[in-house]
Amino acid sequence: MPQDVWIARMVKVTSFIAAIALIAMMLTTVADVAMATLFKRPIIGAYDMVETMLVVSVFLGIPATFLRNGNIVVDVVDFFVSKGAVRRLKQLAQILTLVFLLLLFWNMITATLDAYRFGGKKQELGVPLWVLWLPMLLGVLMSAIAVLTSLIGGSQREDGGER
Repeated sequence: MPQDVWIARMVKVTSFIAAIALIAMMLTTVADVAMATLFKRPIIGAYDMVETMLVVSVFLGIPATFLRNGNIVVDVVDFFVSKGAVRRLKQLAQILTLVFLLLLFWNMITATLDAYRFGGKKQELGVPLWVLWLPMLLGVLMSAIAVLTSLIGGSQREDGGER
């Protein structure tokens, strides 16, 4: 199986998990508000649950954007320079993005290990904080792999647009 197919499948899995987390976050919020309004009994741990699912949703959803080259861009210089220059600028942007993501990942490892060593927990649910770092690490790593795949695979057409 080619690497880009494997990576696309992994990103699809992370996106699916992100979607499930988003659904859980929305249902928890709606149920908490309904319970608090109707029965004066909010759901214990709803805040922790929503916060945790937000982390999962955001960080595991981001790799799909990088894989599709779906980041928001503003065409500032595209009209003043050649198409080749635009293509090189986009490649430079991808390289800088990859460097940023790898540095971010590297620095997040220390924070994850610290969270594990010091044993912090979410206040209401008691979920260890290091567990929240795992989807963050996975999401940033998958984002870096997606950017690298896009960069190596040349996912830009000659005119600078997406394939």
